[in-house]
Amino acid sequence: MNQEIFNELLESIKQGGKILKDKKMNVQEENIQIVQKLYAAFGKRDINAIIEVLSTEVVWGEPSNPFNPAGGTRYGHEGFLEWLNIGRQAEDILVLEPRKMLTDNDSVAVIGYMKCLAIPTGKTYESDFVHFVTIKDKKIVKFQEFFDTYLAGEAFRRPIS
Repeated sequence: MNQEIFNELLESIKQGGKILKDKKMNVQEENIQIVQKLYAAFGKRDINAIIEVLSTEVVWGEPSNPFNPAGGTRYGHEGFLEWLNIGRQAEDILVLEPRKMLTDNDSVAVIGYMKCLAIPTGKTYESDFVHFVTIKDKKIVKFQEFFDTYLAGEAFRRPIS
């Protein structure tokens, strides 16, 4: 253990762990700020600002669904942009409300509500969601979306003729 870390640990013990708790909170607050930047950029439809918070090797995913063309996992900025372009043509996000964020040292779970329009069918669906965001070196390295895929699939599904 290097001397600087040892001294910091010793000082933290003397103060009842306060220094280490403060540092941990700072990392968690930074994580939340990064995710808030992502949502703000989505709200403004600012693609450059979105790309700015994503790692070049980001893994971007939502559950696969045979009726939802944006479903699946994509890799890197190119994969994210592919997902975005497919999504623009297939779906209009009418409401996206992050309601709660839970964090630790390398991730943020965002719990919220969404309402979307499936453009090919004109049907809407609503669902609660969880977005699980992993952060490394102040960049988003993984974004995984969880929501009611049955409702989304039904909105995209065309009736059999």
